[in-house]
Amino acid sequence: MLLWLSRPRRGWRPNNMETLSRREFQIRAVKSEDMSSISDLEQACFDDPFPSYFLSQLAEANPDTFLVAVSNGQIIGYAVVDTWSDHQHLVSIAVHEQSRRKGIGQALLDELVQQIRNSPLRLEVRRRNKVALDFYLKNGFRQTGVSHSYYADGEDAIQMEKQIEKRVEILTPA
Repeated sequence: MLLWLSRPRRGWRPNNMETLSRREFQIRAVKSEDMSSISDLEQACFDDPFPSYFLSQLAEANPDTFLVAVSNGQIIGYAVVDTWSDHQHLVSIAVHEQSRRKGIGQALLDELVQQIRNSPLRLEVRRRNKVALDFYLKNGFRQTGVSHSYYADGEDAIQMEKQIEKRVEILTPA
């Protein structure tokens, strides 16, 4: 359940994408008072949304990797990574319908990648969600498998992974 975007408009091309300046939106860590807006966004973006209590548990357990995008005081997107014993798991990315294809999902993913330690970042995405699959492939994820009948409606999930490596710079005295 990740990055559910509607099909591209006719004539839409990535190089025609209207991007918002980072001055037009901010990315920050989630706050407890954000949870109602996040739950509303989750309901609007997904056919099988996570319940609000689950989102609250994720926020409490992952304060550094549950991020929101805010514009004009409104939450227009969120993304959350959960830490598992052997990897990081991208649980969800959601962007408000009017704010899609403006670089917000990309900014959220980029910021999350900065927060992650040396670890695989894994996710599942609906097989028919070509927009999300292309987004993840463009960002260096590779397909690692298929979970058959993963979603409540019986649709398969494509499993994807990206290895996150941090460079360590060793400074020596001059």
